[in-house]
This record gives sequence, C-alpha cells and structure tokens, in this order.
Amino acid sequence: MYAAILAGGRGKRFWPLSREERPKQFIDITGEGTMLSVTYGRISSLVDPGHIFILTVADQVDLVRKELPDLPEKNILSEPVGRNTAPSLALAAMAAASAGDDEPLLCCPSDHIISDTAEFHSVVKRASKIVSEKDLLLTFGVRPDNPSTGYGYIESGDRCDEGIKDLFSVDRFHEKPDRRDAVRYLEHGGYYWNSGIFMWRPSVFLAAWKRFMPDGVEPLSRIADAFGSGRFDDVLGSEYISLPAVSVDYGILEKADNVAVIPVEFGWNDVGSWDALYGILSEDSDGNRGAGLIESIDSKGNIFFNPGGTTAAIGIEDLIVVVDRGTVMVCRKGDSQRVKDLLEKMEQKRVSETS
Repeated sequence: MYAAILAGGRGKRFWPLSREERPKQFIDITGEGTMLSVTYGRISSLVDPGHIFILTVADQVDLVRKELPDLPEKNILSEPVGRNTAPSLALAAMAAASAGDDEPLLCCPSDHIISDTAEFHSVVKRASKIVSEKDLLLTFGVRPDNPSTGYGYIESGDRCDEGIKDLFSVDRFHEKPDRRDAVRYLEHGGYYWNSGIFMWRPSVFLAAWKRFMPDGVEPLSRIADAFGSGRFDDVLGSEYISLPAVSVDYGILEKADNVAVIPVEFGWNDVGSWDALYGILSEDSDGNRGAGLIESIDSKGNIFFNPGGTTAAIGIEDLIVVVDRGTVMVCRKGDSQRVKDLLEKMEQKRVSETS
C-alpha cells in the first residue's frame, strides 16, 4: 500500500494562528503535535514510511523536512505552483506507479482530526482489499450525526456488490447545503459528509485522468519520465503549470462512472474553522472550551485559544477569542468561516497602502 498526504494548504480560516510562514498543518491545535505529524504518525503505523508521499508547495518544503526528518527526500513532492487537488493526486499516483506495482494508494489531507485510529486502520485495510480487486475510485463518506452545513455531501446509490457490505455507488456530489437541505439529507439517509479521503490503484486514477483531463496527459507523462532522475525538479517546474487547475471532485469524481463510497465512523473532523474546536477542546464547568488558562465570570459557551497564556472574561457568551503573537481575533461562534474574508480584506488593504 502507498499513501499520499496533501500538505500544501494555507489554512486561512485559522488565522491568526495559521499564517503564511506557518500554515494550519504545521501548528499544534490539540496539544498532541502538529496536524501533519499526527496524520503522518497515524498513517506510518499502517503504511511503510518509504511508501508515503507528502504533497506540498515549494515554500513549505523546509517545514515538512523539519516535521518529518526521517522521511526520504524523494518522498516530498513539491508543487512549483498550486493547481488544486486533481493535479496533486495525479502527481501522487504517478509517483506511486513509478515506485510500485499498482498497489492501492490512500489519499488524505494533512490537517484533519481522526480520533479513532484503530477504526481508521480497520477501514483503510478493508478499502485496500476492495480497490485491489475492483477498478474503483473509492471515497470515504462520514456518517453524519447532525445536519451540518459546513461540509460537502456524497449521495449514495445502489450497492456496488451484494457480497460486500456497505459499499455503494455514488449518485452525486453536493456542495455545502443550506440548513433545510442538510436536515433533509440527514432524515433521508444515504448522504455522507465528503471527508476528502480517497483510495484507488494508481492505474485506475491515471486512466480517469487520461479520460477527463486530456490536456494534462502529456505534461504528466513528461513528469513521470523524469521521476527519480536528476532532472526531475526542472521538468516538474516547467510542466506542472500546464496541468489543469481543478479539484479532484469536480474534475474527475463528479464525471466518472466507477466512483464508490464506503461509509465510515472514525471520529473525523476536518477542523475547517475555529468553530470546529468546540467539539474537540476540553470544557470547563461553564461550557467554555479552549487552550491556555481560562478565568471567567458569568461567561458561557465560548472558545478561548491562547496556549501558554491567560484569557480572562466577564459576562460574555458564544464568542471565539484567539490570541497569537500580539494579534487578537474575536468573532461570534458561527461566524469563524468569515475569518478568511477578513484576512483577504486585510491583505488587500496592505497592497493598496504600498502601491
């Protein structure tokens, strides 16, 4: 088995803790280690570390090396420019195909939390057996326990094989729904949160790439021809920009007819915003959660993130307060998805002031 860990994101919704020089996957949110190191540890106990590829961007390579010093240098695949997830996973499939004999390839983000590692390992082993025997693009669909509007959904269809329990065809992918549709999905059943975790054989994915991304076939072929040689970095730098810039969901999975979903329950959380921490961090007697020392009077249901410091609160409810290196971010719970918008506004202001 091979594994590809996507670790090139910017994590703008986790500002001010996540910054350009230290994005979300390189920070410790839970106190258990950086998100990348925890993800790598979870996978390396199941997959030979020599078979794990880290997909990142050029300016994050040194951060990856620092976090994972034992990872072979050739297993860090540095994208010269961000082109979204379809090219990243094509690069991973190419690397796995060049190094192996079409063994299953597990693909997952570096910045998600999975609390039940044993169940995760069990599901991955089962999925590996399935894709070893079937030409499937397999998605991991998380069974929803609430009508969340923060995730995309996978709508399942018929069973793919009567002899395999809980393996369904995918009828449709849905973008993040409004509240009414999310409630309908939960009540109807057969809808799962799109975890962004996939598994397939490299040959199966590359066949789909050839079918749905014809403009990317020749550049990827030239990159593959150079893999493992001294000219790889130069070829990657010149050819990668020609690959289609599109997500794997939109570019391939929504179009292919061999996509399947396996429902999972292993304590998954994509930690997509500060609001997500309310179900993760420890709670005090007033329902406040956070990191660092919390002293409060008549304050309930807040998230205070100030590791190594003290947050004192009086008479506030349902707020998020984040402190990092002299910067304080405050918003209402439920609004933390807008942190990305705030950061982009601040960046635009800086550009206009210096132009």
